[in-house]
Amino acid sequence: MNKDQIAIYLHDHPEFFNDYPELLQKIKTIDQGDLPLEPAGTLSLADRIIKRAHQDKKHLESKLEWFVEISQTNEKIQEHLFEIERSILTSSNLDQLIKQLQSEISSRFEIPHVAICLVDGGDHFIESKLKENYGDSLNNALRFVNQETITRWFEGGRVPILRAEIQEGSEWFAGFEGQESIRSEALIPIHVRDQVAGAIVLGSAKPSHFHPGLRHEFLERMAEKMAIAIGNIFLIDRLRRQSVIDKQTGLYNQAYLEPVLYREFDLARRRRKSLSCIKLRIDYFSDLLDTWGETAGETVLGSIGKILTTQCRFCDILIRTDMGEFLALLPEIDRRGAELVADRIQKALNELLLNEFSDIKNPQVGVGVATYPGESVQTQEDLLQAVLKDMDADQDLTEKRAV
Repeated sequence: MNKDQIAIYLHDHPEFFNDYPELLQKIKTIDQGDLPLEPAGTLSLADRIIKRAHQDKKHLESKLEWFVEISQTNEKIQEHLFEIERSILTSSNLDQLIKQLQSEISSRFEIPHVAICLVDGGDHFIESKLKENYGDSLNNALRFVNQETITRWFEGGRVPILRAEIQEGSEWFAGFEGQESIRSEALIPIHVRDQVAGAIVLGSAKPSHFHPGLRHEFLERMAEKMAIAIGNIFLIDRLRRQSVIDKQTGLYNQAYLEPVLYREFDLARRRRKSLSCIKLRIDYFSDLLDTWGETAGETVLGSIGKILTTQCRFCDILIRTDMGEFLALLPEIDRRGAELVADRIQKALNELLLNEFSDIKNPQVGVGVATYPGESVQTQEDLLQAVLKDMDADQDLTEKRAV
């Protein structure tokens, strides 16, 4: 122990002198004038403690100021990200989307070069088709690359790539205006259906604006919203070219199933949420129409549409897929919840059919339920196959009970 530690110990443990009274007595006999002087420039124990307390206080104040500064910076970044996401998610076409993205990023983060690279032929991204819709309006913002190129760019993994020093021009910005002035850049992958379908490319004239140590979670989040926005735009474009409402039931028709199932399944997978599917089949429906006529059949179809709408939530997607077949997509509903909804619908439809077609013996409503995630359900095609299989099993069980 050093002198300071001994002094602190004696101060905090006066009972020590109970065992060594002669030491206490000797200390008492020392005259104040006989005490040795402290060397010049040294501090007493009390002074040292006070100095240490002041240093600790200043350190804590500095640390608190640092936390406040970081918090304010993060809050500002979150505000900017919210506005960027809002602008791209509300864009109604690809041209507007990319221009909004360029404008928002440039103004909010002082990043002058913003471009989008898409894989030609990947999912909906086909260069010739997009040029039919947008002409040359995207030349300064959009570039198409082949699958081999995008795979080579992200060969180290599907995470953003940040380059601090660009010496001889940018491969990523090849063909865009101002590429010769770029000194640092970032490449953020756009994921669609677990595949890299493109990338957001950011460039700065400042060296080390982007560097490998830079946190890039907000860049990945922005790319995720970009993928959703692009998917929504292509869905809207596709729907504009075809009628998707079934006039007899007021529900969506078969043409809507593929695009909306892709969208909802992709959202469920990304958000790690459930997506349930209910399949309904009214047995002998064509025979019912032949017996009672089209007018009566249309009346019943209208009633079926109202039942499905009443028994489901506003956010559920209801589709008439065939003559007497219907399908419901239930976002964020697990299998148990979907089974409860299916039971209510089946009961209401059975009552309707018995009332409207009392002369026909027991017209049945077959029901199937499937949920993602679930056993053997990894894709949207798996979900449709699972719900059909479940419906066939339900009908087999009903027929056995009838026998």
